[in-house]
Amino acid sequence: MGYCPNCGAPITPANAKFCGKCGAQLNLTQTQPSQPIYTMPPPPPPPEYQQPTPTPNYTPQQRRFEQVLGVVLLRKPKSMGRYDSFTGIATTQRIIFAQMTAEMIKNAVQTARDQAKAEGKGFFGQWNEQLKASFSYSQRYLTMDPNAALTETPGNFAIPHDAIREVKLKLKDINKGSDNDIHEFEIEFNATQGEYSFRTDERNETVQLLKQTYGERLKMPFGYFSHGVNIRL
Repeated sequence: MGYCPNCGAPITPANAKFCGKCGAQLNLTQTQPSQPIYTMPPPPPPPEYQQPTPTPNYTPQQRRFEQVLGVVLLRKPKSMGRYDSFTGIATTQRIIFAQMTAEMIKNAVQTARDQAKAEGKGFFGQWNEQLKASFSYSQRYLTMDPNAALTETPGNFAIPHDAIREVKLKLKDINKGSDNDIHEFEIEFNATQGEYSFRTDERNETVQLLKQTYGERLKMPFGYFSHGVNIRL
């Protein structure tokens, strides 16, 4: 449909020579659009693909993981000659006190007895292996993850090395006056959160482990140990 260029009224019929409203003469050779033409803006270009930022490829470096330096059997005296058994696990960062419950000790003794019997050992051989059961049981902490050792039983706890001010070793007689004197160590850990005291067998391996772990913070009985040689007076 066309429109009158004079008044804008629709032209009917399409081939009319004059406008039916204003009477203006129509130029049929002039092309008039039937309706306004709207041009839609072009759609925006799609966003340019961004390559994901790759994870940095760091050069492998030596990382300091917590490592177990050694273990020592400990006893915490109670009343009536009783005591709680612990394994002291010295690592590069802390010392972990892993309690050996009665059930754990019972299982360790039974395992040692069964193994000795399977190896054909007699009564005394089996008894000897039972005596060493606690020591053998504690050796498994040498290859156990320290965090797993710490959470093994509810009674376990740890003290960071930098929280320990001093470690004292004292000699205690447990068979005084007999022909064969037997001694044991009392180990006292003086830490920022308190003092912790244990007993352990008198062994040079224990002294060496504590010396390796605490250095000058380890206080020995006077004249006991010098240059790796037992010179106890």
